[in-house]
Amino acid sequence: MNNKTKKQYISIGLSLFIIILILSFFFKEKELPLIVPYEQNYKEVEVGAKTEKLIEEKVSQIGPKALSEETIKVSLTVLDKKYDIEIKKDSSLIEVMKKIELESINENKFSFKYTDNYSLGSFITEINGARGTPGKYWIYYVNGELASVGVSNYILKDGDIINWSQEGV
Repeated sequence: MNNKTKKQYISIGLSLFIIILILSFFFKEKELPLIVPYEQNYKEVEVGAKTEKLIEEKVSQIGPKALSEETIKVSLTVLDKKYDIEIKKDSSLIEVMKKIELESINENKFSFKYTDNYSLGSFITEINGARGTPGKYWIYYVNGELASVGVSNYILKDGDIINWSQEGV
């Protein structure tokens, strides 16, 4: 095979790769919203010559596991603030922290920063404005015991109490 043919194969391969990459962005799988069943109560109301149906929607009383995700309750404490949250079962600690950050407000605002390491997972660098310093890092405890896995690998259980502390290593 001569150099010109090799360059053509490389050019074709690169073009196909770019096309596949672009198409993957367009056809990326989207998260579907949770569908909750409802009851419909119809009331007929006379409006001029027409009869219109007005629908009042009420969320029906359904069992806790029917058509919705099972949830658990956990508690997170950092410095002098406590955050109680309900989250879907099988969530990781990093997912819970992201949800708390989105839902927290004003006087009990929660924020954090982290870095991702390919082999180790997420590493917390700052919580509520307090940064880790050389020799002092954010460490977490689960139900009073030092955690044995990183925040992206710890799957929460119902009733877990997470305590964050800055400690020297």
